[in-house]
Order: sequence, then C-alpha cells, then structure tokens
Amino acid sequence: MAELIDGKSVAEDVVRRVKALTIELMEKGAHKPGLAVVIVGEDPASQVYVASKSRTAKECGFHSVQHTLPAEMSEQELL
Repeated sequence: MAELIDGKSVAEDVVRRVKALTIELMEKGAHKPGLAVVIVGEDPASQVYVASKSRTAKECGFHSVQHTLPAEMSEQELL
C-alpha cells in the first residue's frame, strides 16, 4: 500500500534546515546567499510563482531580488 507524504510538513522542514545552515555559514563569515530572478512580461502565474520563491528565499535568510522586464524585450536584448 502506498504511503501518503505530508508535503507541507516536508517543505517546512527543508526551510528550517536551510535557514539553520544559512545562519551557520554566515556566522563563519560567508556572504549572504541570494536569489536573483529575471522575469520577462507580466504573466500572472509567473508573478505568483516568483513571489512564492522570493518569500521562501527570504524566510531562509537569503537576499532576494526580482527584475521585471517588458514583454516586448527580445531574447537578444535580454542576453
């Protein structure tokens, strides 16, 4: 029989462990880890996803920054 996994509980445990490791590394003199996201356009689903990742990064003690660029931007301009 299959065993159900409590995904929310597992995720909370991962965040707690990452936060503790982040604090430990910073106490040893490491730079604050960070998450940088470049998002092109204003797709609502993408905005929600990026906001969620940013919140989690900040909860873990990371620096988080988002750069939103216009949808008209070409791949060549982006690179």
